[in-house]
Amino acid sequence: MTNTNTKRLRTRFEYMASTFGVVVFAIYWGVITTYSSFYLINPFTQEDPVRMASTALLVLGWISISTVAPIVLFQFGSGMYRIIALLPYSVALWPISIFVSQIVNIAQTGQNYLNYLVETPLFLATDLVIPIALFSLWLRLRLDHLD
Repeated sequence: MTNTNTKRLRTRFEYMASTFGVVVFAIYWGVITTYSSFYLINPFTQEDPVRMASTALLVLGWISISTVAPIVLFQFGSGMYRIIALLPYSVALWPISIFVSQIVNIAQTGQNYLNYLVETPLFLATDLVIPIALFSLWLRLRLDHLD
């Protein structure tokens, strides 16, 4: 590839990363405001300390993927390439927090609450598809900018 083609490809990846950041931000904040009773909660109102910790982790997780991950993508798109190293950490907190919350629910009630994925398929996107897409994007972007 010539230098011009390499630069053009790099510019496309920067644009794609920023655009995907906007999409991720819009989707998550659309879901958060639509289902505010689930997301906008005070974890310190929980009486059980384990439930309080898992709820606090959920809050940190959705803040991280809904806001921190898009900011990382915006910064990458503006030429701050090394910041892309933070993307997997800002993304991973959300699926980890969901997993921990499910384990706590199963341990405390004997039931899982995965039926929300069937009842509201949009959560398949926010809890599975988008995190996987962000990890895939990170793998591709780090090849050109970190390795």
